[in-house]
Amino acid sequence: MLFNLRWFQFRLTCRLALSIVLWVGWPLSAFSEGDCGGCVDPVGQGDAPGSTEGGNTTEITVPTPNPDFLGIAVVDTGVQLRAPMSTQTLLPGSRSFAGGSPLTDSAQHGTVVAQLILSLAPQSKILSVKTSNGGRSVSTSSFYQGLLYATSIPSIRVINHSNAALARVPRNAMLAVAAAGKVIVMQAGNDQAARPRGDALYAPILGGKALIVGGLNPNGRLYGRGNRAGSYASHYVVALAGSRFSRSWGTSFAVPRASALAARLFQTWPNLKAAEVVDIIKRSATDMGTPGVDAVYGWGRINFVRAFQPLGPVTPPPSGPTDSKKEPDEIDDPVEDDYGAKRLRLSPAIYSAIAQQGLFSQAVVVDRYDRDFRLNVAALSSVRDDKARARQILHRWSQESTADILSEGLGYRLLSYRHAGYSTAGDVEPALGFDTKIGDHYTIRLGYNSRPTPDTDAVYWLQENHFAAPAGAAWDQGLIGQYSDEGVHSQGTYQINPLWRLGFNMAKVDSEGDTAHDSQQLNVVSHFGGSDWGFALEGGLLNESGSLLGGSVGGALSVRDAQTRSGRLTAYRRLDQNWALIGAYTEGLTQVTDRPGGLLGDFSTLASNAWLIGLSAKDLFSPADTASVSISQPLRAFAGDAALDIAYDLSAQGQVLRHQQRVSLAPGGVETLLEFVYSRPITSKLTLGSYFALRDQPNHDRLAGLQMHWMGVVQGSF
Repeated sequence: MLFNLRWFQFRLTCRLALSIVLWVGWPLSAFSEGDCGGCVDPVGQGDAPGSTEGGNTTEITVPTPNPDFLGIAVVDTGVQLRAPMSTQTLLPGSRSFAGGSPLTDSAQHGTVVAQLILSLAPQSKILSVKTSNGGRSVSTSSFYQGLLYATSIPSIRVINHSNAALARVPRNAMLAVAAAGKVIVMQAGNDQAARPRGDALYAPILGGKALIVGGLNPNGRLYGRGNRAGSYASHYVVALAGSRFSRSWGTSFAVPRASALAARLFQTWPNLKAAEVVDIIKRSATDMGTPGVDAVYGWGRINFVRAFQPLGPVTPPPSGPTDSKKEPDEIDDPVEDDYGAKRLRLSPAIYSAIAQQGLFSQAVVVDRYDRDFRLNVAALSSVRDDKARARQILHRWSQESTADILSEGLGYRLLSYRHAGYSTAGDVEPALGFDTKIGDHYTIRLGYNSRPTPDTDAVYWLQENHFAAPAGAAWDQGLIGQYSDEGVHSQGTYQINPLWRLGFNMAKVDSEGDTAHDSQQLNVVSHFGGSDWGFALEGGLLNESGSLLGGSVGGALSVRDAQTRSGRLTAYRRLDQNWALIGAYTEGLTQVTDRPGGLLGDFSTLASNAWLIGLSAKDLFSPADTASVSISQPLRAFAGDAALDIAYDLSAQGQVLRHQQRVSLAPGGVETLLEFVYSRPITSKLTLGSYFALRDQPNHDRLAGLQMHWMGVVQGSF
C-alpha cells in the first residue's frame, strides 16, 4: 500500500490559506511509474558515507573494466611498499628528482596517497615520481622535472599532484601535461584561502584536462583549513580529506580519490579522452552548498556511483565502432539532465506498447561521451507518477478559490494565482490571468502559467452554473496537447447570436517540468447551445518539438517533432436544478519526424482517441455542496507503428549488433477510469473534500490489475 500524509500547500496572498491532503493508493501496475534516482553502483565503491546514490542494480550495467593495468603517476614524496602497495602494483620506471630512492618516503605522504589510490582503483599501477622530501619548502626544479618525466611515460593516463599547492612550476611543464592528453589532478591547498594555490592556478589554460580538488571533513562539510573554489569553481570538486592509512587530514588526501575515479573511468572506457574524464567527474558530482557550481564547493562532491551512470540523454550506438562521435545536432540536450527522470518518460497513450517490448530489456545505449551501457529501457521508462497526478488534481480543485484580483475595471479583470508547482520539489509558481470583454460580442481571456477554461467548454458551463467541475484527471487526460498549465495561453470568443459562438484557443508551452515540454497549439471551436444544453465542435493543430503526445524531450525514446490534427466533440445537458450530464470524445492523427539516433523511427500515421461521460450534481446533502462521477478512457493510440532499431550487443571488434523490426504503438490494453469527487463547505472558511479513482488496466496495460486511489482534502482560510 502506498500511503502519503503531508502538508501539500501553504499560500500567503491577500489571505492565509491552508490545505491538508491525504493521498492513499493501491497501485498494481506491472511497470513502475517512479523515477530512477540512481540505479546501481556498478563498481561497488562510494567516495565516502553519504556520497553514493542507491538504486536498482537490474536496470543498467556497465562494461567490465579493462584487465590491462593503467598507470597513475604519484608526483610526491616517494612511495614505500606498504599494503596494498607491492612490487606487483608498481609500474617500472619510478624515479627520484629529490635525492634518494623513489621507493622511500620519510614524510609518509606519497605512500598514503598511493595506498588510497589502490584501495579505490585496485587495477591501477603506481609510478612513483619523487619530487620532495616533505615539508612546505619544495624545489621548483624537482617538480618541473618530475612533471615532465611523468608526462613522457605513455602508459600514464593520470598524474596525481597532491603537492600542487606548494609548487609553481613554469607553465610550459603544465602545458606539456595537457598536450600529452593526461588528466592532472591537483590539491586546492590548506591555507584557508578563498581560492586554490600553486600549480592549481594553471587549470584554466589546460584545456579541461585539469581537476582541482578541495577537502571535506568527516561531517561532509568543507575541511576547515582547505582552500575554497573561488573563481576557479568550474575546475573544482571536493572529496573526503582524510584516509584510513593516516591520521593526518588535508586536501592532499582528497586528490587521490579523484585520481582513482579518473583511473577507473579510463579502465572501463579506454577510448575516453582526458577532458571527457574530467568533465564526467565534474558533472556527476553531488551538488553542495549554493545550487549549481559555486565559489565554495565548485561542482560538489565526487560521486563514484553517478560517474558510472549515463550522463545526459541516451541513444543507440552508431553502426560503426563505438569511438565514432555523434553529430552535434544529436546531442543538443543538456548533459546534466538525468537520463531516468526525464529522458525516458513516455506519453500514457503509448506507454505500455513500449514498456512491454521485450527487446528493450537489455538495449545497448551510449551517453553523450559515447560510453556504452546495457540499459533496461522497459524498466526505466515511465509516465507521470502518482504524486504529480495528486498535485494536478489539487490544483484543479482549488484554482478558483486561490484567485486574487490584482486589478479590476470596466470590462476587465487581472487575476493572480499561487498554486502548487509541478516540479518534484513542490515549488510554488506564480500565475496570472486576464479577462476582458469588448462590447457585447467579444470575450478574450489570457493566462500566464494558468490555462483559462474556454467559455465554449462544458467545464466552463459547469463552473458558471455552480455544478461540480471535474476536479479529477479524466477531463485533462482526454485532451490532446494541453499537458501543462505552464506557458502562455489565450482564448477568445465571438458571439454570433444567442445560440452560436465561435472561439479560438492558442497556447505556447516551454516547460522545464516533468518532460521539458515544448509545444505550440491552435484550436478553433464552434459552440451551439443555451443555458440548459450545448455542444461544441473543436478542431486543433498541435506541434510538439522533441516529444510525442506529451512524452519525454530528448534521448532514445524521443522524436524530432510531432504534428497532431485533432477533433473533439463536447456536450452538456442540464437534467434538473441539481443534476447535469456532460460528455466528450476526442480523436487525433499524428505525423512524426524521426530523431536521429532514436530507438524508434519511420513512424506511420498514429491514430489516438479518448472519451468521457460524467454526471455532476449540486446541493445534494447541504447547500453549496457539489459532487461528480465520471467514467472515461484516457487518450490511447489505437493504430500506428514504427520501425524499432535496437542495439543488443557489441562484438569483440566493437561492431554493433542490432535487431530491427516494425512494432505496433497501440497498447495491448484499454484503461477505464472511474472518478468520484465530492466537496462540502463546512463554514465560510472551511471546506472538506474527497476524491476517489478506480483504474482498470492503468496506462492501457492489459497485464495490470485494478488500481485505486483516494484523496482527502481539508481546505481553509483565515
